[in-house]
Amino acid sequence: MSNPFLQPGECHIDLPDSACGVFNGRITYSSPNYSCADCTAIVGTDTDIEGDGDSDYQPGDSDGTDGEGEDDEQNDTSPVSPLDIDDTPEEAMVRNTQIQFRQIIEELEESDLETDFYTSFFINSFEEIVQFYSLFTKYGPFYVMERPDKKKAVIVETACAYMMLEARLTRFSILATALGYSETQLIQRAIFFIETYKGDEFSKGAYLIPTYSRALRIATNFDQQTKKVWLEINHPRGALRDLVVAYLLAYAELSGIKISLSFAYSATLATRATLSPKKKQYLEILREHLNL
Repeated sequence: MSNPFLQPGECHIDLPDSACGVFNGRITYSSPNYSCADCTAIVGTDTDIEGDGDSDYQPGDSDGTDGEGEDDEQNDTSPVSPLDIDDTPEEAMVRNTQIQFRQIIEELEESDLETDFYTSFFINSFEEIVQFYSLFTKYGPFYVMERPDKKKAVIVETACAYMMLEARLTRFSILATALGYSETQLIQRAIFFIETYKGDEFSKGAYLIPTYSRALRIATNFDQQTKKVWLEINHPRGALRDLVVAYLLAYAELSGIKISLSFAYSATLATRATLSPKKKQYLEILREHLNL
C-alpha cells in the first residue's frame, strides 16, 4: 500500500473517527503488520515503527491472555490475512459487511426463537443482500449513508428491504426480537431503502400496493386498479405504510370485501388507532373520486 496509515475520514468500513480503532487505540499486531481491530486495515509494519518507542503503534505488554481486544505482540493476531493488505477501501467495506452479516446469521442460529426462515433466507441470499447493502454506500449509485454508527442495524434494515422486494414480506417480528431491534423501525427504514432503490418506479408509494395487498389477502386482480387510483387521489398525512394499508382497507370495503382492523394489524403492524381514522378518510376520498 502506498500510504499504509489511515487519515481521518478514511475508515475502510466507513466508521466515524470516534468509533474507528485506529484513532482509539484498538490496534492488533501480527508480525510484521499492525492492523485496525475494527476494519482490519494495515496501518503500519515493523519497518514503519522506530525503535525509540515513540510510535503510536507499539504493542502492549503481554498479560498472559490471548483474547479479543488485547494488543500484546506475542499472542494476539489481526483477523486479516497478510494477503488482504491490498484491498481497496470498497473491497474492505464489502469484506467487513460479509463478516458482520455472518455474525447476524450466527445470532439468529443461536436464538431460542423460530428463526429458521430468516437464517435460511439470509444464507441463500447472502451475496445478493451484501450487494444490495453496498448500493447505498458511497461506492453505490444511491449513496445515502456515509459511515453508519451501527452498521449491523443498517445491514438488517437493508436485508428487510430486500425481503420486502423479493418475498413480499411485511412483518419481521421474530427477526426484530431475536436481534433486539424495533420491528416498526425496521419496516420504516426498509421502506426508505425501497423508495431510494426504486426511484420513479416507487410512484409515491404505489409500488408497495401489491406487497400489502398480498399481506391483506386481496386478490391480485385488484392491483392495477388500486395502483391507478392511488396515483389519482390526494392523500391524508401520515406514515406511508399506514396510508397504503388504510387505503387498501377502504378500497376493499367499497368493493364488498371486509377486512378487520385486527387482521390488518397482525398482517402489517399498522395499529387500529392509526388505521381507523385513516380508513374513514380514504372512504370519503374514494367515494368522491369514484362517484359512489
